[in-house]
Amino acid sequence: MKIILTIIILIGINSNAQELTCADFKEGRFYIPETETESENTTEIENDDNDAEIEKYIVIRKGNTQTEWTNGIGNGKPDYEIIEWIDDCTYRLTYDDSKYELDAEKKWVNDNNGIVVSKTKIVDNCLMYEAILTTNDGQKISQNGIICRE
Repeated sequence: MKIILTIIILIGINSNAQELTCADFKEGRFYIPETETESENTTEIENDDNDAEIEKYIVIRKGNTQTEWTNGIGNGKPDYEIIEWIDDCTYRLTYDDSKYELDAEKKWVNDNNGIVVSKTKIVDNCLMYEAILTTNDGQKISQNGIICRE
């Protein structure tokens, strides 16, 4: 009887577990962890001299905007970005030059039509993605990453 009760409880827990979809990553508060494994296995789109000090990014999405903080909200100046949804799991990210003055690197990203981000898979509360910037001369620069729901 104890085994049957345990099985019924486990079935109930599993049937109530919600599988996340791309829609769960469109709005809300998220974090992007900075890990050694990520850095070793990717070609970086952006190359910050301060990468060694970054523990994680906090991302707040609302509508077609994204605000990104390094190491926590209120810690320094955020990046303001525009999201152009291509489909439920793919979007183009550019920097919002109406909210702040862009440095040369961010201007270059915008001048090259932004970064296209697409889902590769969802595991637990995290979406794995590939980000590709295609330069005006056709060169592709890619990075694999992860963004997680808080």
